[in-house]
Amino acid sequence: MNLGYKHDIISYCTVLLLVLVQQTHQYLYSCDPTVSCGCSPNSATVSRIVGGETAATSTWSWAVSISINNQALCGGSVISSSWVITAAHCVSGLAASKVTVYAGSNARFSGQSRVASSITVHPSYVSSTHVNDIALIRLSSPLTISNSSVKPVCIPSVDSATLSAGEWPAAGLSVVAIGWGTLTEDGSLPYYLQQVTVETIAYTDPTCYSVLYNQQKQLCAGVYGGGKDTCQGDSGGPLMMFTTSNQWVLVGLTSYGDGCARANAMGVYTRVAAYQDWIQQTTSGAYLNPASSVSARINPNVSSSAITDTTDNAVPVSPVAFLICLLLFVVFYFI
Repeated sequence: MNLGYKHDIISYCTVLLLVLVQQTHQYLYSCDPTVSCGCSPNSATVSRIVGGETAATSTWSWAVSISINNQALCGGSVISSSWVITAAHCVSGLAASKVTVYAGSNARFSGQSRVASSITVHPSYVSSTHVNDIALIRLSSPLTISNSSVKPVCIPSVDSATLSAGEWPAAGLSVVAIGWGTLTEDGSLPYYLQQVTVETIAYTDPTCYSVLYNQQKQLCAGVYGGGKDTCQGDSGGPLMMFTTSNQWVLVGLTSYGDGCARANAMGVYTRVAAYQDWIQQTTSGAYLNPASSVSARINPNVSSSAITDTTDNAVPVSPVAFLICLLLFVVFYFI
């Protein structure tokens, strides 16, 4: 067979395969626009393919980039017009006047900018183990929440018994992490916000308990085979779950890990639900989502009507077409 034709068939089949894989694993999350938190103007489309991807505009309206003296520092999340939540290791020991928060844009250091007026690191934060790796930043002036580009994320409300057992969120759930961190270990920082889908891992799993210091206050998430993870620069950014109330709730803050996206090396996140009382006390209940509006409706079995497989809405490619072209290649390979 002519080598040129062979090359054409291989190229065509490869493209078809890649499109099929990407389509099969792409989902559209439609949130409830009437809620006070956890819903951005645009629905989030998340691909469950290997690696992360650039987030679409206005899909994660609570994401903030944090800088110190105009240098990239960490990520965080808007929980009210005047408060941002992040990791303690990002801001511990820093003067508030040196910290600037940028909200409402997928581009790093763009959108609404606010200087911090105060930083509250959890009083029991332990830097050596990252236990209680959580902090709250009060802004010098409120963000414009009515602006569709900035919305708060939901803070979870979970009963103490469930938290004590380390059972929320449940293991095996799909969760989404976002941030402006490096795309590979020691790689360069992206200009636009990135998103990646990973799974929550049981604290009893060997890949988790070997790196976890406190099962009630920390949780693991990742992919056993590697290839998907948060990385340097993502610290403090949100790990989120989509709920049965069609809202995004903040389940974790990116804390630490062994490298980035390594096989069987899970990322460790601060378990936000363990700090719901501390958050409420520190902010004087300023965050826009009362605990009662979220707690009863958190459930791993999310309604299928809120999550749409967008395969048929993308470029329609029949699996038969791929099989035919593959068969042609096999039949004519030795001709």
